[in-house]
Amino acid sequence: MENMMSENGKNEDSRLMLRVSDIRKNFGDLEVLKGISFDVMRGEVLAIIGPSGSGKSTTLRCLNCLEKIDRGSIEVKGDYLVKDNGNGPVEYAPKQKMHELLGSMGMVFQQFNLFPHMTVLENLLEAPMQVKKMKREEIEPIAAELLKKVGLYEKRDVYPSKLSGGQQQRVAIARALAMNPDIMLFDEPTSALDPELTGEVLKTMRELAAEHMTMVVVTHEMAFAREVANHVIFMADGNIVEQGTPEKIFTAPSEERTKSFLHHMLG
Repeated sequence: MENMMSENGKNEDSRLMLRVSDIRKNFGDLEVLKGISFDVMRGEVLAIIGPSGSGKSTTLRCLNCLEKIDRGSIEVKGDYLVKDNGNGPVEYAPKQKMHELLGSMGMVFQQFNLFPHMTVLENLLEAPMQVKKMKREEIEPIAAELLKKVGLYEKRDVYPSKLSGGQQQRVAIARALAMNPDIMLFDEPTSALDPELTGEVLKTMRELAAEHMTMVVVTHEMAFAREVANHVIFMADGNIVEQGTPEKIFTAPSEERTKSFLHHMLG
């Protein structure tokens, strides 16, 4: 790993988008992450699978600082978001740098978290105008294109309560994309949806993957993980039990825990 680093600490492989090194997280006395490490390359789709309570969503929430880690380091595009000095608490990047790095990541949650008092279009305009200080006339054409991309342009003046769950989640994806992120994080994006609505959200995500968007997806959709991901991580009890290509994980897993989980999920 060292030989990839230049003297100023920047990673010389510009394809490396995320490097997570030995991150650990406790909630009180409960250790929920026990040393998680992985890399995500530009244009790669990483799927994280595993049983409930395995630490999948917590891992994702640590990446965008919704949870603070206790040990370990996270690099985003070669810059440290947080680093472990080995003695005492971890050190997070200065506020301005942290803001910049977090701005390069879009997040889509299980619950859609749309602003109920704003129309679909206004939901997309809000963050670029407030956070990036973009003018409405700058962002509106971009927002319109994104709504066309997710098949919801005709709903631009509708309020979220008038949309189905699948439509709301597609708006949430478009809203995250409106910030022009380099990396998209998805936390079980279909878990709150009826099965017939899941397909439309996964279709949007497949299209993003086809466009080489860098994505980290926590999911229980095994077919999606198998077909779309470049790399799959299986987590259980706060550990990475096994990781590899979808073909390796789904057709020839080496760990009994992985085999048991997949047998349960795939029937």
